[in-house]
Amino acid sequence: MTYWTSEDNVAGKTGTALFIILPTIGCYRFRVGEPCYMCAYPTAAPKVMWSQEAIVDYVREALKKIEGKKGPFAVRMFTSGSFLDNGELKPETRRKIFEILSELDDVEEIVIESRSELVRYDAVKELAEIVPDKHFEVAIGLETANDEIADVSINKGNTFSEFVKAAEITHKAGAKVKTYLLLKPIFLSERDGIEDAKASIIKAEPYTDTFSINITDIQKGTLYERLWEKKEYRPPWLWSAVEVLTWAKKKFPHKRILSDPVGAGSRRGPHNCLTDYDRIIGRAIKKFSATQDLSYLENLEPECRERWRYIVENGLLDWQLVTW
Repeated sequence: MTYWTSEDNVAGKTGTALFIILPTIGCYRFRVGEPCYMCAYPTAAPKVMWSQEAIVDYVREALKKIEGKKGPFAVRMFTSGSFLDNGELKPETRRKIFEILSELDDVEEIVIESRSELVRYDAVKELAEIVPDKHFEVAIGLETANDEIADVSINKGNTFSEFVKAAEITHKAGAKVKTYLLLKPIFLSERDGIEDAKASIIKAEPYTDTFSINITDIQKGTLYERLWEKKEYRPPWLWSAVEVLTWAKKKFPHKRILSDPVGAGSRRGPHNCLTDYDRIIGRAIKKFSATQDLSYLENLEPECRERWRYIVENGLLDWQLVTW
């Protein structure tokens, strides 16, 4: 069973998020042999397709995790693909799930994911009308607003203009937009990764209600893993994440800025000098996300920060580093 709860920001307040990985067949681009270079999530999709009724029952089972507990709650549903892909979830299945959630008063936020090209006005509007009193977001994986980086470093298969179209459709249909950005795709230096994230935030901000900064980690069987094994790519420094998150919140204080540093402090995850303090920084990032309180990021000890600053200021590439 793949669902869990975590302290998180719920419609602008500190609360609890229930994360549910729905057992669908996963991303269609992965199935046709064109996956994003950093993503291995569809490999965890079921090898035998679940019935649509079984998926609805799975959601009911997952919701028991928050039954009888104090809210507010967010329910964030992932499919290792797109919630709006009719090949993964039929329209009647989506409606049924939202009807179940509409009856739960303590669930104040609902988030689904979709690739840009699968965002359709009628599909979003239908769901928004079922939960008119809830904070409903469609999360779109932009990753970067730079089309060249999206193509060469991610193999995203989308352009920024397609993201803009999807965001405008989402807003017109009555939902909000969460924008996923990837911090430090391959082939970028640490400095370039930071600058790309900041430039992408500025460019996407007019179309975005919530930013989620996804700090790259190394997933098995990906191109990112192959380059990492050859020491040609290093996951981002945690200080880079702190820099981007702090900058973004100060520049756009009315936007929600979220991040979940998966694998923080490990070689495969974002890390500084691989000391115990890395995990403290990871926890501080999560607390900032839940509260939007910058003090969690501004009061950190500067361990390894001078080494990080030297790398950034000199624009060093990963293969030029003696130690990681």
